[in-house]
Amino acid sequence: MHHTQTAWRSRAWIRAVAGVAALIMLAVLGYFASAGTAGPLSPFADTTTTGTTDSTSTGSTSSSTSSSTSTSTSTSTTTSTTSTSTPTTTTTTTTTTSGPEGQIRLANGKTSIPVTSVVLPARLVIDSVHFLPGVVTSRRAPVAVQVHVSDTRGYVVRGALVFVRSTPLVTSTPPEQLTNESGYVTLTTFPRSIFPLKRGYHVQFFLRTRKEGDSLLAGVSSRRLAQVATG
Repeated sequence: MHHTQTAWRSRAWIRAVAGVAALIMLAVLGYFASAGTAGPLSPFADTTTTGTTDSTSTGSTSSSTSSSTSTSTSTSTTTSTTSTSTPTTTTTTTTTTSGPEGQIRLANGKTSIPVTSVVLPARLVIDSVHFLPGVVTSRRAPVAVQVHVSDTRGYVVRGALVFVRSTPLVTSTPPEQLTNESGYVTLTTFPRSIFPLKRGYHVQFFLRTRKEGDSLLAGVSSRRLAQVATG
C-alpha cells in the first residue's frame, strides 16, 4: 500500500513538473511570437526582407521627392530662360534703331548726320577728292576741288568745315566751306603765274576737315594730301 502511494505521488510530481514546463514553454513561445511581430527585436524576424521593404519604401519616397525637385528646377530654369530672352531682344532692337542725333536717310541709302553728332572716339574722314579738270593745262581756268566727308563709323557728315590749299602755294586759297547734306563741298582755286604746267608733273594739295569750335590741331578733325596732274 505504501509502495502504491509512493508511485502515485511520483507520477503526480512528474505531471506537475511537465505542466510547469509546458506553461514555461508556452510563455517563451508567446514572448518570441510577440517580439517577432515587433520587427528587428525578434531573433526570428527577417531583417533582409524588412530592410528591403524599408529600403524600397524609402527609395520610392526619395524618387518621388527627387522627381518633384527636378520638376521644380526645370520650371525655374524655363522661366529664367524666357525672362532673359526678352531683355536681350529688346536691347538688340534698341541698339539697331538708335544712333547719332539728326540722322537723315539719303536717296542712295546712306545716312547723313550733322557734324555736331561726331564726337570722339569717332573722327571725321576725307574719303574722296576729285579735281576738275582732272589734268590742269591752263593757268586761266579755275581748278575745282570736290571733297566728300564722312566719319569713322561710315556716316555721311554734313556741316563739316573743309579747307584746301596747294603746296607749294601755286594757287589761290579759298576760305573754309561747309559740306552739304550729302557730305560734299566744292572749293574753287585759281592757278597763279607760277603754277607749273609740265607734262607728267603733279601739284599737291593739303586738305583738312574739322568741326567748328574745335581746335585746328585736335578734336575730331583729320587731314589728307591729294594731287592733280598738269600738262
